[in-house]
Amino acid sequence: MVKLPTNGDRWLSLGEACRLLDVNEATLRQWADNGHVPVYRTPGGHRRFRSSDVTALTSPPSTRPQPGGDGTLEGSALRRIRRRLHQEKVASQPWYQSVEEEGRGRMRLFGRRLLSLLAQEPGGQGGRRQRQDALAESNTLGREYGAEMSERGVPLSDTLEAFIFFRSLVVDSADPEHQGRILELADRVLIGLAESYQNRM
Repeated sequence: MVKLPTNGDRWLSLGEACRLLDVNEATLRQWADNGHVPVYRTPGGHRRFRSSDVTALTSPPSTRPQPGGDGTLEGSALRRIRRRLHQEKVASQPWYQSVEEEGRGRMRLFGRRLLSLLAQEPGGQGGRRQRQDALAESNTLGREYGAEMSERGVPLSDTLEAFIFFRSLVVDSADPEHQGRILELADRVLIGLAESYQNRM
């Protein structure tokens, strides 16, 4: 049986946690299954999340436990991204400076959602349907990201540069046979992103 937290925390249902993070249920289930956020099961099999674990997902990487310690594409890409963020003094780049702290938290969540999507292995049975779903979700992520950045007044060039920085590190982390699929999904993100900026104009 799941015990209530004793430190002022509270349990969140899957739906509550998704609303807090602004992600869909499939994404949060995947993060939980991959060990990126602790999840607890009720006797009836329902997922419960501690509020502190959920809000920690929006914290900068240095202030929370580090997921991605395994040898998966997702883990490898996360390590590369962290190294580059420190090595190249990204904080001095215009695309980084153009987003205030609140926006960076949202960008981190967007990055985690996108990375989870790009890291999914293509399925055998139902592979075509899975591919179509992944392409549609990539486009949706791009539209959400573009809408958020355009509403914050971030120039399109800065938004594109931030995405390309992220995309290149994910592609570099992938095996050559998966790079084509990742680029295909990333292209759908770019199209969705451009659509959002165009609609705002």
